[in-house]
Amino acid sequence: MAAGITAMLALCLAVTLRRYRAPVGEATTLWIRGTVLQSLAWFALCLRDDVPDLVSVLLGNLLICLAYAEYPRALRALHADARHWYVPQAIAVWVLVPVVFFTWIAPSVPMRTVATSAVVLILLVLGAREAVCTSPRPWPTSHRITAATFLVGAAMLLVRIGFESWNPLPLTSGVAATPMQSLTFGYLTLAPVIATFGFVLMCSETTRAEFEKLAATDPLTGALNRRMLEQLAHSHISHAMRHGHALSVLLLDADHFKDINDAHGHDVGDQVLQGVVRVVQKQLRPGDLIGRLGGEEFVVILSETDALEATQVAERLRGAVADLDLEVNEGSTPLALSISIGVATLGDHGPDFHELLRRADRAMYVAKRGGRNRVVTGEIPLV
Repeated sequence: MAAGITAMLALCLAVTLRRYRAPVGEATTLWIRGTVLQSLAWFALCLRDDVPDLVSVLLGNLLICLAYAEYPRALRALHADARHWYVPQAIAVWVLVPVVFFTWIAPSVPMRTVATSAVVLILLVLGAREAVCTSPRPWPTSHRITAATFLVGAAMLLVRIGFESWNPLPLTSGVAATPMQSLTFGYLTLAPVIATFGFVLMCSETTRAEFEKLAATDPLTGALNRRMLEQLAHSHISHAMRHGHALSVLLLDADHFKDINDAHGHDVGDQVLQGVVRVVQKQLRPGDLIGRLGGEEFVVILSETDALEATQVAERLRGAVADLDLEVNEGSTPLALSISIGVATLGDHGPDFHELLRRADRAMYVAKRGGRNRVVTGEIPLV
């Protein structure tokens, strides 16, 4: 039953989730691999009396441990690169030592069972840890289902380890029909089904979050797109007016951007915009916003920041971009970058984002006419 159920799970996952893009696609591949390995492991174990111990005992236990090693790697792949995370696999391979020792050197079915259970227990705890540590607060149902499935399995194996270590009637076979064996194998048959249900929900939530991010951000730079920037800016301005807080807007424009595009091509121009956003984001606080207004223009929203503080922040951003030497081609002279910044602060002109933008825009063009690579602030008369 375990072999058949896990095989069907792997097939269903391969059919339904194989077209997903990263990170869900990579995570699903690892989860399918673990489920296939588990099916092969159960199949090897159920042939205990029909094949040599080398196949049933050694290969079966190794495969079951390698299967449970893929699950924490799959969960990590949903939020980070798990291709070079070999800790679970190293723990799984370690099972070879006690299996060989307690099968051929000092034969002991109970001790072999205890050792194998301990390895799988550690892997289940790793899986629960990945499900919990990558979860936002409050924990989504999908993360709770997956983590709980692994933790219940780990608790059951812990009981099994204690029971088999002091059982006055020791096991004579790894597949002996005892109540503890039935409970353990029964749960380990159902666990992949429950855990896979939680995993699929996690994949769905990750995909939905990716779509929401794509709808809110500029695909080239990762900054907020104009629509989302305006929505959040109005919200920030309303909050500032309601609580009497200061708020400032910076309008950034990459200097000589057209010349860079003409001289080096649009690929380099894209790298310039990405580099500017990357540097600016490192200088901002977690609550600050940066969005792409269009072309080479970007807007920064600084909450609880008055005119003096905003000017200081703008100077810091200008200096950080000026210090960024972008290497266009390997071995070539780095490309010097600079930005001009206009500053506008929420004041007596009314809580209107577009009014703030117009004032920041006028200040920015004064910075352009003044020689670029500078910050201009203050009240610029509108005409």
